[in-house]
Amino acid sequence: MYKILLVDDEELERKVLGFTLQNSGLPVIIVGEAASGREALEEVRRTTPDLIIMDIKMPGIDGIEATRRIKEIYPVTEVIILSAYGKFSYSQQAIKAQASDYLLKPVQPQQLVEAVKKVLDKLSRKKFQPGPALDLAEFEEQVKLGSLEEGNRQLQLLLDRLVAREPNPSPALLTSFGLRLMVISVQAILSAGADPDEVPNLESELTQDLSRVSSCEELEVWSYGMLEKCIRLLRSRHAFNDQAMVRKAMEYIEHNFASDISLNLVAAKVHLSPAYLSRIFTKKIGISLTEYLTKVRLKEAKKCLRTTDWTIDQIAAVTGFSSNSYFAYVFKKYEGVTPSEYRTKHE
Repeated sequence: MYKILLVDDEELERKVLGFTLQNSGLPVIIVGEAASGREALEEVRRTTPDLIIMDIKMPGIDGIEATRRIKEIYPVTEVIILSAYGKFSYSQQAIKAQASDYLLKPVQPQQLVEAVKKVLDKLSRKKFQPGPALDLAEFEEQVKLGSLEEGNRQLQLLLDRLVAREPNPSPALLTSFGLRLMVISVQAILSAGADPDEVPNLESELTQDLSRVSSCEELEVWSYGMLEKCIRLLRSRHAFNDQAMVRKAMEYIEHNFASDISLNLVAAKVHLSPAYLSRIFTKKIGISLTEYLTKVRLKEAKKCLRTTDWTIDQIAAVTGFSSNSYFAYVFKKYEGVTPSEYRTKHE
């Protein structure tokens, strides 16, 4: 569990913040409250919180000055500044004081929760920095591919490495490790095409379950369950959406072939990772996305050669080829004749 200190000179404001966070499903606990910057400094020494949520305007030492002093003594403690004022100078001061975020009052509950989630992710990276043997990139790739078997194998390597480094990890480290795995897995399935509307419920369920983990054995059970749920969500999306995503990519190409198009660009437009789009496109259409783009451009180029008196340079430009020479090379490769020969033949 991550410890949070609430600092605001209005008791009602502190209670609202506390209620929101305690009912958010995040692995947090409110360890103290303070009504001024000076009280905040005392509470920090007593409770050593992971995160402080602090109002900018308070009697005596204000939120900015309190943040500066806290960061000098406890640089790993994160601070979110709250302010009823939208002045640019205040946000600049908060940044200089090394605050993690700057939120305007009245803060909406979801806005607060999202800001805290970002800080928890940052804290998890600080507490658990993987060594060379922890190949998180390979784990992430297997999640994107929807490979439960290989994903489980990579997950076991990560868990084994954790125990080797920390035979008796603290609950905080277990939570940190689990959060990191969850963040990686969720980001992976989103990039691979999972439904964004279904992810918040999954995150809430996983976070609540993780908050009850207190041993390596329990973390192992949670981790395998987390991975299975993520991949199940990804697979359910793919079963219905692969064909639709390929069609959407084809339509984008057909309407924008004259532009500077790349696999990465098309993947971004259809909200899939380039690797996944490339794979399903080739599987469904039988040719790569790049080759399909080339064929669309050549089809339009042949039409222009037959029906217009535009120069070869002009046709190359309007059909998306980077240069006349490249256009001629590709045209000859696919059609067996040069653009000029094709035009003469079809005059």
